[in-house]
Amino acid sequence: MNFIKVSMSVSPLVLRVYKFIRSILRRGLLLSSFRFYSQLILFCLLFLNGRSFPLVWHVRVLRHLVARAIRSRLSSIMPLRPLEENSTQDPFTTLSVYNSWAGPDDCDFLFHLSNSSYAKNLDIARAQICSTVLATFMEEGGWIPLAAADYLFISEIPLFASYEIRSRVGSWDDKWIYLLSEFVTYPGRNTPSGKKMIEDGLTDPIASRKRKLPNIRPDGSVLHSVAVSVYCFKVGRRTVAPSVALSICGFGASSDPSRISGMKKEGKLRHFLEGGWRNEPGWDLPEYETQRQAGLVWCRKLTEATKAAIDILKQ
Repeated sequence: MNFIKVSMSVSPLVLRVYKFIRSILRRGLLLSSFRFYSQLILFCLLFLNGRSFPLVWHVRVLRHLVARAIRSRLSSIMPLRPLEENSTQDPFTTLSVYNSWAGPDDCDFLFHLSNSSYAKNLDIARAQICSTVLATFMEEGGWIPLAAADYLFISEIPLFASYEIRSRVGSWDDKWIYLLSEFVTYPGRNTPSGKKMIEDGLTDPIASRKRKLPNIRPDGSVLHSVAVSVYCFKVGRRTVAPSVALSICGFGASSDPSRISGMKKEGKLRHFLEGGWRNEPGWDLPEYETQRQAGLVWCRKLTEATKAAIDILKQ
């Protein structure tokens, strides 16, 4: 009897608590405020992870090539930059820069850029190179397949950090061209504290190591990763020597813009790339032979090491 009396006396209180909680849930969770916050959270998730949606990677890669193709078709309205205006004719100093940031979709559970994201974003940087530096070759039906890639990870790129992929030619031989790409950041270069950190890192290396400052280079950048990619130039199924492809893109003394433009207007440039260059000497860029040979030494060491590893696995 005592138990029944207690339970009956408590039940109204429980009922009032239940009604109070239910009213809060209705006001805070089931009304317009809940819809607003849920939509806001959903929008933020979509915005931060939008680059990893299906087909978005394809759009990011192809947009450079499509934009170049459109500009080529509409050259009479929006003229392309002529070859003679290329600010530098040296393939070893021509730099292609692609800007990106470490979004949540590209980072792992340690809150830094995932190793797989380096290759993912380097593909987009390569497309940018094809649509700018190597545009003339691409416009003649050329394509540049990737044969190999080696990555060296030096330090992490933290979540939400902005970074650059800086690519340039490392070397080439009769068939392959080696592209060197660096993933770099500029820590706080626009803030007083960042500038002070850069000065400390450059002027006092010992203090920099003690304070665990990043290894800042003279230009204020921090190197996080290096990638060496191996490519070849193709027109259809025919291989084009890298020196020839670079020459028609405006590099080297052998590159004659007026001659190349004339061949293009007459429709002879594609025939030249399909094999006509073999009968016309003077496309081997001899002025860069010293730099080419020096770069080829360390570029080939990477491929030789990879081949040696494959031979070991076959045993």
